[in-house]
Amino acid sequence: MSENLIEIRDLSVSFNRHTVVKHLSLDIPAGECLALVGESGSGKSVTAHSILQLLPQAGTLSTGSIRYRGKELLGADGNVMRELRGNQIAMIFQEPMTSLNPLHTVSRQIGETLLLHKGMAGKAAQARIIELLELVGIQHPKKRLKAYPHELSGGQRQRVMIAMALACEPELLIADEPTTALDVTVQRKILLLLKQLQQRLNMSLLLISHDLNLVHSIAQRVCVMRAGEIVEQSNCQSLFKNPQHAYSRLLLDAEPAGEPLPRDTREKVLEVDNLRVWFSLGGGIFNRHHEYLKAVDDISLSIERGKTLGIVGESGSGKSTLGQAILRLLESRGSIRFKGHALDSLNQKQMRPWRKQMQVVFQDPYGSLSPRMS
Repeated sequence: MSENLIEIRDLSVSFNRHTVVKHLSLDIPAGECLALVGESGSGKSVTAHSILQLLPQAGTLSTGSIRYRGKELLGADGNVMRELRGNQIAMIFQEPMTSLNPLHTVSRQIGETLLLHKGMAGKAAQARIIELLELVGIQHPKKRLKAYPHELSGGQRQRVMIAMALACEPELLIADEPTTALDVTVQRKILLLLKQLQQRLNMSLLLISHDLNLVHSIAQRVCVMRAGEIVEQSNCQSLFKNPQHAYSRLLLDAEPAGEPLPRDTREKVLEVDNLRVWFSLGGGIFNRHHEYLKAVDDISLSIERGKTLGIVGESGSGKSTLGQAILRLLESRGSIRFKGHALDSLNQKQMRPWRKQMQVVFQDPYGSLSPRMS
């Protein structure tokens, strides 16, 4: 039986008198992975934030106890919590765009963690940063050191967050929906990486997710949350074979099924031919050889009315760039026709009427929604 690294007892958290976590109790054993699963708004992230005392100002810890290696964290001194955060306990947040500083490079952001907790700087810090970026699967890590968050894809930003969290080899890693911003082709690869690191470092892992299939591949134990309460706790194998609570069975049965009937139409709503988006990497005033990053290179596709076209690929493969180019949010070369009308020759003012018919749901809602508007 493993010693418990974290012990939570009778935890209740309220926001403006509305209780979102209700008398919750759970243990996170040393060296094991505990998954906290449930629908959005069930209280998973609030529980995780409570461990590090990172609740918003409106949040109130009504009752309960949270102990780390036997030491009470609730009411602990601010200096104690600052030493704990990022060092013994680290967290991968759900929205990397709002967690990374838009004015700092990748190197500086990871380097600050190493300097603060390890006193590491200079060449040693840079070598460690490159090692971490390679570890989380970022290609050409040396070239990414000077990149800013907006220059990375959503998946790459999330990987930088993972690298920052792992920088100090924490005893407990809290992963709040760590694969939300990643494509399906790399989700399991990232989770496998977390599992390998957990085993190698004998690290505890609190995995927060709504995807039970992903949980099944990594967790030893599972807690199912609903409306602020844990309705079932079990080892992973038992939960998947014989769930006891009706809500657990509902989550396991919530798999997409069936296909829509095909529509009898050949009308093409969108036609893209030989689309190209190249980003200049510079080369100096007197350098004859100008280098380019070919984000999208000679892509052609079409979509018929009522049909769905799926585009998949690794982070940084050009999927989001392609979508933005089609909407004329990025400069591109090639042909773009919407309902038979050429869009590639239109200026921004001429594009406005067409954007009423061409909408986009961006990857990061926190980075897209105005915090000043209701």
